[in-house]
Amino acid sequence: MKKFVSALVIIVFTAIFPGDSFAHPGTLDELGGHFRNADCVYLLHEPTSIAMQAKNKTELAQLIKKHNSNSKCVQQLTVDKIDLQGHTLGGTASPAASSSKQSSSLQLGKKYPAKLVTCIDGDTARFIVNGREYTTRFLFIDTPESTIQIEPYGKEASRFTCSRLSRGNITLETDGNTLFDKYHRLLAWVWVGDKLLQEEIAKAGLVEDFYDYGDYKYEGRIRAAMDVAKQSGAGMYEASSSKTNSANHQTTINEKNKTESEESAAKSLDNEQKKQQAETNNQSVQKTNEKETSDSNTKHPIFYLLALAFIVAFFFFFKWK
Repeated sequence: MKKFVSALVIIVFTAIFPGDSFAHPGTLDELGGHFRNADCVYLLHEPTSIAMQAKNKTELAQLIKKHNSNSKCVQQLTVDKIDLQGHTLGGTASPAASSSKQSSSLQLGKKYPAKLVTCIDGDTARFIVNGREYTTRFLFIDTPESTIQIEPYGKEASRFTCSRLSRGNITLETDGNTLFDKYHRLLAWVWVGDKLLQEEIAKAGLVEDFYDYGDYKYEGRIRAAMDVAKQSGAGMYEASSSKTNSANHQTTINEKNKTESEESAAKSLDNEQKKQQAETNNQSVQKTNEKETSDSNTKHPIFYLLALAFIVAFFFFFKWK
């Protein structure tokens, strides 16, 4: 019974506290790398002395299968699914030396000329900076996926970014409070000539969101560019812009019809008022004429006296005769 309990305790302890060789994002195995769970690509971040024993990817694959316990990804492992992250196999560099070289070669708040190695997607590429290759995540923007998972406008974002980078004259500018993210990717603003690439991507309507983990130098420019894209209906914002324009057009029509109806009603009311005013004026003129006639008769009593005298004279004339 005691042996059974002891075995059970060991099993539970092992399940709760697995060995360091199990690889997952953020935890490195004995070779200094880990599998990316999304697509089972092996990322060699900080090669240890064990990893440096391999002279090529084929030998490294054998070491990964031996020292990494992610059985699901190990079964799918091929040399094409190994990302050396800019490291060269067959050397003698230790993890400490590698880490020191990575952190000391670049500084925050600086600009570095860069040479494009490969364009990965809309917000990620590999560059050579100061003689070393870096997988670089573009600061602040998040474009739709186009590699493992295909999202709407992901391919468009990838094509846009890759076409701009192919022009050359690239400069990386570090910013924020850290050089690398948790996946050991360099974080940088990307300049192509005098154009800020993140701003150009946002203007094209190919930025779906921001990752805001600090205060970045060009945040305002990127947000303004995204607003322009939404207003103009660029890229992924075309549908929403059309709906907005249609709604605005319908609103304009409704307001125009309402205005015309109000103008027509006002015109009818004005005509009615004019008609009533004209009738009132006619009645007033008629009364005025009658009054003037009456006044005229009242103002001339001599007329009546003459008429009366004539009648009396005529009467006496015939009587005397």
